Amino acid sequence: MNTSVKVTSPSSIANLGPGFDVFAMALNEPVDKVEMSFSEEMNISDVSNFKNIPRDPHSNSVTLAAKRVFKMAGEERNLDISIEKNIEIGKGLGSSGASAAAGAVAANALLGNPLGEAKLIEAAGFAEEKIAGTAHYDNVAASILGDFVIIGSSQPLEFEILDVPEMKLVLAVPGNRASTREGRKSLPKEVRLSDSVSNVGRACLMVSSLHRGDIESFARNIVDSIVEPIRTSTMKRVERVKEAAIESGALGSAMSGAGPSVFAILEPDDDEGEVKKAMKEAFESEGQECRVFSTEPGVGCSIEVEE
Repeated sequence: MNTSVKVTSPSSIANLGPGFDVFAMALNEPVDKVEMSFSEEMNISDVSNFKNIPRDPHSNSVTLAAKRVFKMAGEERNLDISIEKNIEIGKGLGSSGASAAAGAVAANALLGNPLGEAKLIEAAGFAEEKIAGTAHYDNVAASILGDFVIIGSSQPLEFEILDVPEMKLVLAVPGNRASTREGRKSLPKEVRLSDSVSNVGRACLMVSSLHRGDIESFARNIVDSIVEPIRTSTMKRVERVKEAAIESGALGSAMSGAGPSVFAILEPDDDEGEVKKAMKEAFESEGQECRVFSTEPGVGCSIEVEE
């Protein structure tokens, strides 16, 4: 066993276009960092950057995932945990998923990595269920594995990882928040056949585009006919921001996760200045403060071990 580990866990964009609860992509930044070591008591000793992160081990996604890993591995240990939280909560950037991923990966590393990728995703997904109310594996899988993840089935868990060609991403993050738990309450129980057909077709084209390295086709097909229209009906400004991004040169644009953030896709060598300006102005024209930054697809959790 190891005595101390540090894990860096990336943010992610889930529900990519037609891939609700199926597609997710890791981001190069922002990232959360978690330091974990064995202790006599379960304790979150430090949380930096955000004051509203729960320190109660029963309601923090890092500790929930870590304890789940221990249970799966047949271990019963206490931990001292330090969290550097850089991924904003309630912005559609996989914040709780990144923390859960870090908790699962760190706990597994402390034990000498007895669990494989699937079990780590399940452990982190367990923590997500406690936080969000329903089990979904897209964000946690992207944070653990990196690149582009497809969740084909949750019971039993089946997933695939696809390499992502170079691309530039612009994220517009408004000041308000959206709750994943609340957002799921508005989801439809039934959908129109035509909308289902559209989503399946576009999802297939997205996967094909990744295999071919066709960024333009990938971005063009990030269109959801089922979930995003319902969510944007209460966030009208999102549609305007998407339109502004495309009008200023982006290849495609969509809501990030459950919102309220919006992302846009550009070629890797494109100048993102006009897109960033347009997205920011679109949010601000609706009376919403906004910060905009650029990033790119990223790798999964990285581990530093102290033996």
